[in-house]
Parts: sequence; structure tokens; C-alpha cells
Amino acid sequence: MIVTEIDWKWKSGLSVRAKTNYVVLHHAAAKACSPYQVDSWHKANGWSGIGYHYFIRKDGTIYRGRPEWATGAHAQGKNHESIGICVEGNYDEEYIMPDDQKEAVKAVLRDIKLRYPNTTVKGHKHVGATGCPGKYYPLSEMMTYYRNIIPKESEKLNMTQYEELKKEIDTLKTRIGYFNYIDENMNESYKPTVQKLVDIGVLRGNEKGELMLTTDMMRIFTVLDRTGVFN
Repeated sequence: MIVTEIDWKWKSGLSVRAKTNYVVLHHAAAKACSPYQVDSWHKANGWSGIGYHYFIRKDGTIYRGRPEWATGAHAQGKNHESIGICVEGNYDEEYIMPDDQKEAVKAVLRDIKLRYPNTTVKGHKHVGATGCPGKYYPLSEMMTYYRNIIPKESEKLNMTQYEELKKEIDTLKTRIGYFNYIDENMNESYKPTVQKLVDIGVLRGNEKGELMLTTDMMRIFTVLDRTGVFN
């Protein structure tokens, strides 16, 4: 899955989302629009910027909105515990979602489900007084797809890795130190867990301030964090 990153200019600071229980699906209610237009609309509402975490064009291009760790502005009452995905289009008037867009939504859903396995997917109308994401949005299809996602063997944690990492974590927990470092190139979805482990002293930087984490290590740390290992 390729996510196009945008260097957003936020009007004010973003807060860290404390938990993730839901994935909320939206449409833009505009037949043609860009993530930049959505950002300007949301700023006009007085918000920091684009309120969704992902925005997907009809051609299947996936854009990063708010960082995934941040509290969104897309579902009043649920922003503190949800990830928002919005698609270009008005699915109260447009009958069919393009295949490229539909497959891109599923790709994002799959990626989220593998990292937040206990989440539930909802349409915006399920959590608020709205018709979003539109009566012709393939909502039932997306909800069924999300429920039935089962990780492939290659996506599952190797138990040997799991046990070895837990042993290493126990050793690391005995060390004293604090190093507040997040690599600017780090995948946004891993940052909250890595920062948490730095804060509690599980991870420390070397003398140059480098954490030296591989993508696999960050993925495993993140999955373990979701299971409560570090609580």
C-alpha cells in the first residue's frame, strides 16, 4: 500500500489519540475534490486542518491526512477513539464507487486491522446524525470485508520472535535512561508506540541518539503494545 504524504501546515497543534476502537468511513459529499480542498474546508470550520487520517481519490490514490497517532476531526463524540477514512465523491448521488477507489479503501482497512485487530468499522451515520458516507457507498461490503480480515502467515508474528522480544523487553526495562527521539522518516503508525517505549525507558538511543530500529522491530513492538505488554 502506497500512501502519498503531504507536508500539511496545521493551524494549531494536534493531540495524541489515547485509544483506537473504531474506523469511521466517510465520503466528501463532493463529486470531485482534492485533499487540499478538504483541508481548506476544515480550516474554514476553525479546525487545525484536514480532519481525516486518510483521503482516497477516485483513481485509488491514498493520501495521508492527519497523522494516524493524532486525534481526528471527523466524527463528533468518537474523534478520541477512531481513525477516519474519507473518499472523494458524493455517494448520495453517485451510484457506483470506482473499482480503484474501492480497492484502495480495502487496502487501508486491511493495514489498519492488522495493527488494531480489535477495532470495529462504522459508517459516519452509525456514530452521528448524518447520512454520510452516502446511501450508495458500499458500506455493507466494507464492514463485511473488515470483519473477515485474517492475517496471512507472512503477516503474523513468529512465536520465536515474540518470546525473544519479550525477553529482550524485560532486560531493557531494567535499564535507566530517557531519550526523546523520533526519526522524522519513521512510519506515522509506529510513532506512538516507539515514543511510549522511549518515555518509559524501554528504548534508549545510542551515543548518537539513534534508536536503530528495523521496520520489523517497530511492527512487533506496535503489535505487542496493542496487546498490553507494556502497560
